[in-house]
Amino acid sequence: MRSREEKNLQQMQKTFILPGIMKVAGVQNWPAQVPAFAQVNEFIPQTCKLPYDYLFRDSGRAMAECALLVWEYTGLDMLMSNHDFYNFEAESIGAKINYYPDHTPDVDRNDFFIKNSSDLNKIKFKGLDSGRFRYLIEYCHAYTEYVGVDVFPSFCAPWSLASNLYGLENLIVAAMTEPAFVHDMMQRIVYDLQGPMLRALAAEIPGFSSITVADAWTSPPMVSLNMIQEYTVPYTLQLPKAMGMDVPVVNSGIWGSSYFSGEERDAFMDCVTQVGYYASAFDPDQEKVGPEYYRDYADRKGAPLLLGFSTTVLQNAGVEEIVERTKRYTLVGKNGKTPFLFFYNNFAPHTPIDNIRASIAAVHTYGVPEATADTPYKLPEKAESFEEFLKHKLQNNPEGYTFDWLKKSEYSYLLKG
Repeated sequence: MRSREEKNLQQMQKTFILPGIMKVAGVQNWPAQVPAFAQVNEFIPQTCKLPYDYLFRDSGRAMAECALLVWEYTGLDMLMSNHDFYNFEAESIGAKINYYPDHTPDVDRNDFFIKNSSDLNKIKFKGLDSGRFRYLIEYCHAYTEYVGVDVFPSFCAPWSLASNLYGLENLIVAAMTEPAFVHDMMQRIVYDLQGPMLRALAAEIPGFSSITVADAWTSPPMVSLNMIQEYTVPYTLQLPKAMGMDVPVVNSGIWGSSYFSGEERDAFMDCVTQVGYYASAFDPDQEKVGPEYYRDYADRKGAPLLLGFSTTVLQNAGVEEIVERTKRYTLVGKNGKTPFLFFYNNFAPHTPIDNIRASIAAVHTYGVPEATADTPYKLPEKAESFEEFLKHKLQNNPEGYTFDWLKKSEYSYLLKG
């Protein structure tokens, strides 16, 4: 197991490879080893056997401890626990969020918060005591306490936030029939809600260095390329101005490049790279198009490359298929002019840990500069259960985790051992 000092060093390295942070931190050299990182949301409560509503709403410290434990257990180079980042702003201004014990929270789509133009005045920052901002602050402070590195949460991108407040179908129709109304909504989201919100959070959470937002609702075929160019790109790029700070913006989670071809695909990728820093693609796009296109595009544009692995394949495929696909993506991705990161779209709740570790081992095997297709690969030993991992951590806890969350977990019996 890694010592706290080793983890601190590794986490510092990971922080520097986050999108946009290099510019702020003045880091010139990316790591030679291709890093493997993942968005891990549902996998955390399932692995720790906790109610989702408790972990996503009630205890930021519990989420920090569980996220860090899952990070160590999986062996990832970096773990992104982004909570349900699409809902924080919406909840803070009064939108109803439904909580569940067995899956992530979501906005109530039966009763949208914005119904017409008369409701737009409700889009206004109400302070850090609204919604779950105090939960987020608790999470960030606990994370820093345990790891020694500042962390700042991700949020919802302006277009996806508008979709959650007004409804995606309603928003698409309005963008075509009432563009002035949509632009008014987007302006209010950026300048009246998100800008002041980010400024207030930056004063409470040390180490703020970039604005990271997610934008799944801006992905084709749900929206057109023209909509992305008119609404997604300009309003995302206005966030630093609205906040009053000169920081990079990273809008991630946009997919759909396989719906385009030729110059139109390049135009879509130009939007992705403009707001997202990386030239990024996720399965099934990259499997349909081929990772070679994205490597070539990134080289042509001088952008870092990020390729995302299929959640379904990782959960259900055999180890041999998982390793071969990981190998292909890694070898193609690293053999270019710009840095490459290997990204797992998500770990589904019941993904076998041995599948995860087999894939990560392939990234580490073929992601070093000297590795080729002929480099031998060694399958990791079968992983211990998370129960056994927790037993060891309870006896060897240099981070100082409280483990208070175990009282609410199905693993509560470990406290009596």
